[in-house]
Amino acid sequence: MAPQGKLDLDPEAVRTARRLAARAAEPIIDMARSHTTVSVERALLRLAGLTGADDEGRPWANHLADAVRGQVGLEHGLALPVWDALLTGSHGSLDDLARAAARGGCRSGSRPAPTPSTPARPRARRPAAAWRASTGAVPSATGCWPSCPPPTGPTRPGRWST
Repeated sequence: MAPQGKLDLDPEAVRTARRLAARAAEPIIDMARSHTTVSVERALLRLAGLTGADDEGRPWANHLADAVRGQVGLEHGLALPVWDALLTGSHGSLDDLARAAARGGCRSGSRPAPTPSTPARPRARRPAAAWRASTGAVPSATGCWPSCPPPTGPTRPGRWST
């Protein structure tokens, strides 16, 4: 085929390069989708609306993320155990839960892995809506934020509650 576009590149060569690049990146993308870090999980709490810090200046997000990590680990994220604790525990807000975690007032439990119809989903909509309103963010056509990879891997059974 004849070269096309502003750079005058052969379209077949471009397709081949993109295909090879996707293949080369696949292991890295798979690893990134199945791993998280404390920083990512703290950012999730901040995006959910958890702000502020204790009297010593330690952010509430740090307290809550560290408490979840100590109880059930962060290998599969902290959204499920935190929102489950909000749903089943006595705390009415993420702020209340973080303050309880800072006092050491949270413990882990166990329960079957949730299904897609888990009642925690409606409880998570309010903080998500507040974040969208504050940032003007709009989800993609798939319902996921453009930067979110689709969830993969097993869901960690367990509950982190008060």
